Amino acid sequence: MTGYVVDVNRPSLARKKELVKGYRERIKKANLVIFIDFSGIDAWPMSQLRMGIREKGGEMVVGRNTLFFRAFMDTPVADHEDEVFTGPTAAIFSYGDMVELTKFVVDEIIKKYETTKIKGGYLVEQNQFLSPQEVEAISKLPSREQALAMLIGAIRGPVQKLYSLLRAVPQNLLLTLKAYEEKKKEGGES
Repeated sequence: MTGYVVDVNRPSLARKKELVKGYRERIKKANLVIFIDFSGIDAWPMSQLRMGIREKGGEMVVGRNTLFFRAFMDTPVADHEDEVFTGPTAAIFSYGDMVELTKFVVDEIIKKYETTKIKGGYLVEQNQFLSPQEVEAISKLPSREQALAMLIGAIRGPVQKLYSLLRAVPQNLLLTLKAYEEKKKEGGES
C-alpha cells in the first residue's frame, strides 16, 4: 500500500473541469479574446470595469493560468504560453463589436492603470494569435457604426450629385425652351 488515500470523487478536479469547459464554451461564442495582466486594479474598480465590458458586449473572466491554458490548448495561444499565461491573467471575451470593446479595454483599463498591460489576443474565427500591438491596432479601427456612417457618406455624395444632375436636366430643358420661345417672339415681332 502506498500510504495515502486517493479520493475518487475529487470535487476540486470536477470543479476545474467545469471551469475549463465553461472557458471553451465562451471561446466558441466569442469573436475575440483579449488577455490582460490586471495588476494594480482593486476590487471596486474591477467590478466597474466588468460592468463596462458587459455593456460593450463582452465578459471579463479572471482565472488560473493552468485552467486558461487547458481551455486554449488547441489554439495558437498555447504556443505563446510564456507570454500569456504568467502572472495575474484576465480573459476578456468579445461577443459583439470587437472594435468597440477593444477601445474600451485600451482606454479604460490599459491607459488608466499603469501596472496593467495587454498580454495578447485571439481572433477566434481566424484561429489567430494577436500580439499586444495588434490588439491595440484593433482599438484604433473605426467601430461598426462609424464604418457604416463612412460608407453611407461615401455612397450618399455621388447619389446626391446624380440626383441634382438629373433634376437639373428637365429644368435646363425648360429654361432653354422658354428662352427659345422668347427669342422667337422677339424675332417674330420685329
